[in-house]
Amino acid sequence: MNRFALSCWLASASLALSGCVVGPDYVRPATKVQNQFTQPKQTEFTEALEVTNAQRINPVAWWASFKDPILNQLLARAASDNLSLQRAAVRVAQARSQFGVSEATLLPTAALTGSASRNDNPNAFTRYLNTSPLSNTRNLMIQANWEIDFWGKYRRGIESTLSSYISVAAAYYSADVSLASDVANAYINIRNYEGLIQVAKNNLAFQAESLRIARSRFDNGSTSLLDLSQSESQYQQTKSQIPTLIASLKMAQYTMSILLGESPDYYEQNFQSSKAALVAPAALQVGIPKDLLRRRPDILQAEYAAAAQSALIGVNEAALYPSFTLSGFFGFQSVTTANTNQSGLFSWDNRNTSLAGGFLFPLFYRGAITDQIRVQDAAFQQSVLTYQNLVLQAQKEVQDALITISTTRSSAADLKKSVIAAEQAAKLAVERYSAGQIDYNNVILAQQQLLLVQSTLVQTNTNHLLGYVAAFKSLGGGWSGDLLTPALPDAMVAEMKQRSNWGNVLSHQPDPRLVQSSETIQ
Repeated sequence: MNRFALSCWLASASLALSGCVVGPDYVRPATKVQNQFTQPKQTEFTEALEVTNAQRINPVAWWASFKDPILNQLLARAASDNLSLQRAAVRVAQARSQFGVSEATLLPTAALTGSASRNDNPNAFTRYLNTSPLSNTRNLMIQANWEIDFWGKYRRGIESTLSSYISVAAAYYSADVSLASDVANAYINIRNYEGLIQVAKNNLAFQAESLRIARSRFDNGSTSLLDLSQSESQYQQTKSQIPTLIASLKMAQYTMSILLGESPDYYEQNFQSSKAALVAPAALQVGIPKDLLRRRPDILQAEYAAAAQSALIGVNEAALYPSFTLSGFFGFQSVTTANTNQSGLFSWDNRNTSLAGGFLFPLFYRGAITDQIRVQDAAFQQSVLTYQNLVLQAQKEVQDALITISTTRSSAADLKKSVIAAEQAAKLAVERYSAGQIDYNNVILAQQQLLLVQSTLVQTNTNHLLGYVAAFKSLGGGWSGDLLTPALPDAMVAEMKQRSNWGNVLSHQPDPRLVQSSETIQ
């Protein structure tokens, strides 16, 4: 390359580096965040909830506070084998590769081309000169092309894909947080249906004894067929509820199996005989609402999605300005015939060079470009609103969980007293009916009330535990706050590397770009 060409390339490089970047620079959108979470107070209908504002939630193993080893085992299994979570991890590898594609746009494109041809073209001219009609053409060229990123179109594109990459990584951790919540909810619901089935069976046994007494009194002529029929109806009605509860239990078990990445019968075969040991945590560490901005991966995902969209405004705005390109080639080309001396292709006399520069300035479709900028700006504004609404929604989810915990704790305390009274009432009703002091309607009402309050107590205790799960999830529990490249199963990595050259993209190593991004939000 001669001195003039070298000077042109150096000047162009300097121009690209010093060029401006059009479009807005992303700034985190303003959000409405309350100073403290509203803490439920002790009233006639609510229980005080002990919360710690100065300390954040255990960032990793919040489920340990339930002190149930089966739940811990299920969550560990889901984290390693859940297929939806693995799909989210593969998307991170995809986004990382896409970012590599975007980075390459700043570099010139270069290609090595070569060809060889042999032509036989007899004609009157070759016959007149008595020359050979055969000719050989050979060439070997290096071609290069570079669009100078004067207006920052490609730099904004890289900025967008990097933000998208970070957003996808945050989406993985958001899926991980949701998975832990889903597993805990499924497990608590399984225990709920087991409890409801046991309550129904206990009441069925109690009503069977009442039915025996009614039949005995009817056989002895001490009562009418009406009492016996009512007793039989009550018994069969309670019995009919059990198949529905069993179906719900089985479906909850199937759901758990899928969350574990297994076939639907897995939980039943491996955990059917396990016993529940769930206890509600003594206290809840909630921190302050502003913690949610860095503790919730879904909020981080939404923020970087907005940042990615913001950069696209600059990408499209750059199309309003002229684009500058440099192109050239260097190589060797030779054309020989049978009547000429053959010379080597790489002879310096066969060299062929070219250097060209050009620019493109849109004239007649600038209105369409402006409309496209507006499209991207509107999309960015929508992503900002999505982010702001998510911050509000996150605070609401915490408050919802806190009031659920408080009210279900209060309800459970009252229901325990109600169960004791209902058990006594049902027992007395049967005794008085057996003695002929009351009719069977009183027995039915007492037994219906007993089944109702016992079932309600089981469901209320379940809702109390679910409230804690909701609180842990809404506070970003299950995520350490670090953006790391997620690990994929070894078998999957081997299969993907067998299909394509993945290099070290699939390796479970810290990516400095993700690490730096997570540090900026702390």
